[in-house]
Amino acid sequence: MNKKSLKFVADYIRATQNEISIDESVYELAGVTPESLGFVPRPAKVISRFVKQPVLFKTSMMVLKRVWCVGGASLFFFYEMLMFYKYSRRLSGLKSERCQSGDYAVAFSSRASDVLISQVLAFEPRCWITFPWVAIKNSNSMEETKKIDVFSLVDGKDLLNAFVCAVTASREIASRKDIQQWALQSYTAFRWFAVRIAFEKLDINKIIIAEHYDRWAVLADSVVSRRKRSLGLENASVPKLVLVQHGSLSGLSAVEQLSNSVLPFELRYKLKSVTALFVYNEASQKIFEREILSSSCVRQGVTFTHFSPAINLTSFPSTSAVQVLFVGHPICEGLHIQLLNSLVQTYDVAFYYKPHPTAGTADSVRRVAWRIIEGRETFPEVDFLIAYPSTLVIEYAASGISAILHPLDLSPAFSSGLLESIKSKLDALGCKK
Repeated sequence: MNKKSLKFVADYIRATQNEISIDESVYELAGVTPESLGFVPRPAKVISRFVKQPVLFKTSMMVLKRVWCVGGASLFFFYEMLMFYKYSRRLSGLKSERCQSGDYAVAFSSRASDVLISQVLAFEPRCWITFPWVAIKNSNSMEETKKIDVFSLVDGKDLLNAFVCAVTASREIASRKDIQQWALQSYTAFRWFAVRIAFEKLDINKIIIAEHYDRWAVLADSVVSRRKRSLGLENASVPKLVLVQHGSLSGLSAVEQLSNSVLPFELRYKLKSVTALFVYNEASQKIFEREILSSSCVRQGVTFTHFSPAINLTSFPSTSAVQVLFVGHPICEGLHIQLLNSLVQTYDVAFYYKPHPTAGTADSVRRVAWRIIEGRETFPEVDFLIAYPSTLVIEYAASGISAILHPLDLSPAFSSGLLESIKSKLDALGCKK
């Protein structure tokens, strides 16, 4: 393995350490220890489904981890290498596609196409890097932009290099005492390395992303950071990294943290190469400056622009005069179901439920008396929200719609005060049965 590949492996491990910090905070919010669920990654997607069978789930994860560490990871990465090699071959006719300006908006997540828009940036991205596992919105403006599938930039040799890097990184994680219990985190390795190698094929002037501090944000930061080192900071062709805020940054375990300048966990790796940031407000700016950006990045100078996230509200026909939206998350599904069951007995209200866009919805949520609003672009026009400190609270506030807030980890057993606040609001709206 050459020196450049070893640097990629080091970057990936740093990116994975950030993912571990994020997952640890989710476990803490859910009141579940990582050990109890076998250190499974992305716990928000599984907690509501398996927390009632922790022993069985933990045993399954421990077996899977053992298989992963003794060869399962290599088999999985080999499968992905073959799958994406076949996919890249189908894109071979697009390998000449490039963006002359060198400015690339990157669709690391489906939310990117909602956030990286002219209303925020004051310009329309003319070229997008896309990924086969990310669905993006095809608006009228998106139809006019050039889209480059990241796998049109790589060949078989590149994918083999990604495979070797992925195997090396997974073994390194499994052997390090500080993170070896999180060995399953390396399931992301092959795709991460394939993307990182693909970015080496581009002449980049500017990268525009909507990620804050996860593995993809670290990838984009490492691309720019390493090119800065090779070109020299004074070189006019040094690429820029532009980051657009896409969600709330403050702590979720206490309502008062919504306006506090505190990230609810400590990042192992801070971004070094951000040159411009579009943020919601002063509080968000402080979080980025103190806890997401490195001190050297801040000293070099970052341009901050404030903007208000906006959504388009949809009016749904209803026989009820009052309409209320629950802003959902797997961690507070039980709380919301208990509140709904109490409220429907007394009040004539049309209740809606908006699931978390990436965490999914449990079957128990689909069996109760509210209308579930799915899709990234549909937001019901309501009288108020019942919500944890979510980005939707800020977005609805821009339309003059208030929210009754609760901590994300509020136990249903201690929700009487929240229930009384909601009842008081409904009483004032005169919607008793």
